[in-house]
Amino acid sequence: MTPSSSFTSRLPPKPPGDPVLRARDERLDSLKLLAGQLAHDFNNFIAPILGYASLIKEEVVPNSQAMQYAMALDNSARKSERILENVLLAARPQRRFRPQTIDLSALLEKETQSWLGQLPGSAQIDLQIRLSACQLTADPTQWQNVFHQLLSNSRFALATGGRLDIALERLSLSAERAEALGLNSVDVCKMAFADHGLGMSPAVLDRAFDPFYSTRSKSLGVGLGLTIVHSVTRLHEGQVLLESQENEGTTVTIYLPMVSSLAEKRAGGSSPMTGWVDRSPPSIGKTVLVADDDPLVLEVVKACLLRSGYDVLVARDGREALEVFRRHETDISLVLSDVTMPAMSGIEFVLQLRQVNAHVPVVLMSGDAEATREEKLERLDPVRPHLLKKPFSVKDLMEVLRKRME
Repeated sequence: MTPSSSFTSRLPPKPPGDPVLRARDERLDSLKLLAGQLAHDFNNFIAPILGYASLIKEEVVPNSQAMQYAMALDNSARKSERILENVLLAARPQRRFRPQTIDLSALLEKETQSWLGQLPGSAQIDLQIRLSACQLTADPTQWQNVFHQLLSNSRFALATGGRLDIALERLSLSAERAEALGLNSVDVCKMAFADHGLGMSPAVLDRAFDPFYSTRSKSLGVGLGLTIVHSVTRLHEGQVLLESQENEGTTVTIYLPMVSSLAEKRAGGSSPMTGWVDRSPPSIGKTVLVADDDPLVLEVVKACLLRSGYDVLVARDGREALEVFRRHETDISLVLSDVTMPAMSGIEFVLQLRQVNAHVPVVLMSGDAEATREEKLERLDPVRPHLLKKPFSVKDLMEVLRKRME
């Protein structure tokens, strides 16, 4: 391998004018919507498994057979969780969207050098890389993932060796070209990953971005790499193009606008339930009303709260939660409610709850980015409840409850 290099120093994009790109994006949006909904639902099943496994580990004797069973459940659930997180990144990248001003060239250089260091000595890859400084608003973690996916694909395409060209440059497009690509700016960063490897047939090329579609064996991937590339690029108001020919190679080209409408905002989120159980005295004798339409989530949250010394009341939707609160108002110290529920959403529940008691602390929880968009949450201003992103750890939950009841 003989790498050489030279370095020099949430609004969705409008529909592209190119009908081929528009048709592709519409098809992918439908597929990703389905994949995202399935992953979101399965994540709700995984969270209780992890939560109960953590509670079992607290109860059983270390090194016992029961502890081994609990660890096996935990490990299996975490493997599923990692796959689901990749699905959700591909389908709903806005869930973990933390944009900031970054130099994309520095990030790409770092990831490429890391990739080179991990290649086996037998890899006969000639890397040619040309990068120009390119500062823009973007999520660095998501772009690290994109670069990882593209470099992994190149390694697969160059299994027997060959040349990989990586280029990053700033340029100004014509207004017509920018409109055809569906870009909001003519000033762009253009990235190109061109391998001179296996290439793709027209049939494979047509489906290359589809979720779970892959020509590799299942042990080498689940077919989400290019779906992630597409989703992250579109979230950043850019466009991605794919060209390939069998036995000649593949080129992935990404255009990102230098000037975008991305807001500087942060999205929460943390690891799912771990084995942390809070037994601190302040929780003793305090009652929490928990509202969630998912019985598995409801039960595991209830179990964790009971284990930490809280008294717990439960409700399966906002309407039932309001009735429970009216019956036990003087006993309830805090309300913990899901956002997306039938009969009455969490937001509607909080609005009506305030008419009964405007001072009771409220914590909302949700893993649905659409349900917690800014324009929906702003209805709860000026005193907006704390939003706990699903999946969350037991530690995060207890810390939030303690702070809200101080």
